[in-house]
Formats: sequence, C-alpha cells, structure tokens
Amino acid sequence: MKPVRTPILYVLMFSAMILWGLSWTNGKILGNYLEAPVIMFWRFIFSAVALLPLIIFMGIPTALSKKSFGHVILGAVFLVLYNIFYFTGTKIGNAGAGGVLVTTLNPLLTFLFTTIFFRYKLTLKDGLGLALGFCGCLIMLNIWQISKDLLFQSGNFYFLLCAVIWAFLTITTTRARIHMSVLNFSFWIFILSSLITLPFLHVTPFIIFEMDSTFWWNLVSISFGAMAFGTTIYFIGAVQLGSEKASSFIFTVPLFAMGFSMILLDERLTWITAAGGTLAMAAVYMINQRNAVKTDPDK
Repeated sequence: MKPVRTPILYVLMFSAMILWGLSWTNGKILGNYLEAPVIMFWRFIFSAVALLPLIIFMGIPTALSKKSFGHVILGAVFLVLYNIFYFTGTKIGNAGAGGVLVTTLNPLLTFLFTTIFFRYKLTLKDGLGLALGFCGCLIMLNIWQISKDLLFQSGNFYFLLCAVIWAFLTITTTRARIHMSVLNFSFWIFILSSLITLPFLHVTPFIIFEMDSTFWWNLVSISFGAMAFGTTIYFIGAVQLGSEKASSFIFTVPLFAMGFSMILLDERLTWITAAGGTLAMAAVYMINQRNAVKTDPDK
C-alpha cells in the first residue's frame, strides 16, 4: 500500500479521533437497546463491508499467508475483548469518564509495553512522563476511595482492561504490517471478530432491523465511522508513524469523549476527571516530544 502523505495522514488521524470520542456516547446509547454481542457482530460486519470496496479499488491482495494469519487471529481476539469490555463499561459507567480514562491510559501503556518488549532505552523524561500519566489515571480512578465493589460498579475495571487490550492491539498491528497491508489486516480481523462473536449471540442478529432511527444512527457512527474509518486510519498511522506516535493522537479523544457525553447524555464533568485527564494528557504530550525516538521495533 502506498504511504499516505504525512499532512493528509495527520488530518485523517485527527478526524478519526473525533469519531472515537463520539463512539463512547454511541456505545452508551446502543447498550440501552441490545446486548453487546449483537451490536459487536454487526459492528464488525458493517466495518468489513465498508472496507471491501476500498481494498478492491486499490488492488490490495486479500490473501493471507501463514505468517500473517497468526497476526490476524491475535488481532481479532484483542479486538473482540476490547469491544466486550468497552460495551460493558459504557453500559454501567459514564461514557465520558470512560473515554477520558481509556484514551489517556492507552498511549501510556503502549509506550510502556513497547519499551519493555523491544528494550528501548527509557530516559529520565520518559520516566517522569509515565509517572505523571499514571498519577493522573489514579486520580481519575478515585484511588483514595477505591474498593473492589466500586471498581466494578463504576465501570472503571472494564475501562482499565480496554486500555491494556488496545495497547496490545496497537503493537500487534505494527508487527503485522511486515507481512500484509494495513487495510487487508483490518478487513480480516473484522471478519474473524464477527465469527468469534457468533457463538455468544443469545437472540437472532436480525433483531436490529426492529430498532428505531436513533439506534441506527449510533450503529452507523460506531461501525462505519469509529470502527471502519477510525480504526483503519489509526492502524495506518501506527504503521507509518510508529505505534507510540500514533497513540499520542489519542490524547485529543478525551476532550471529544467528554464533550459529546455532556451534550448528548447530559453527563457532568467532575473535577476528578478533569484534573486526572489533564495530568495524563500532559504526560502523553511530554513523552511524544522526545528527540530522535525509535518508535517502531523494525526501524
């Protein structure tokens, strides 16, 4: 696949972050209609359908090699797990708070995991950035009041799992590009994810055709917008810019996630979310300002 020009890629990445911010509100609304597996199944199917014409138009081979198949399986498992935790968390917790927590913690975890797994040298500035970021996340978790019951009831436990899983998915994507196109990778993990979801359906998937227009607007946004467009652009960014720099774009998502949830769901911005989110976003910015960083293990 021909690389996207950097200025254009930056615009696309920013657009993807807006749709990701909106997706937290979409997920909360959809969770009031149906169980997560049904929504996940159609989200993956619609996303794959949206990508197929583009893949055909660009002449990208859809075949899977033995080496790429393993990455697709791993990516699909991570994607399914992420969506399970995402829909569970938004159903019982606040969409805005979840969007802030996950999207600030994710780039920090991505950087930490790539540093550990690929043995990058951690500078003092990196260490300070990570410490600042995790302090921000602890504030958002109300660490001084934390208990097992509160952690589950607030949805924060599932949001934490979202961040961990997405960090691993980001790293998997950067490794998969060695063997296949990013669009091909996205297409196949969407297909495989829908198949993985099938056994967990307790009702007919066609029940969605009985839903109202509000349901459909949110399903289209979360599928064609956040998943097909947003995730694919993010994957392209992870390949061309490196997983760490691509993750740094996520620091804009909390602003959109909180903003959309306040406008569409009437959720309130608490000082805890604002303070913790600000610290975490500052940490991501600090880490991303490093000079001469190797963000891709193959560079």
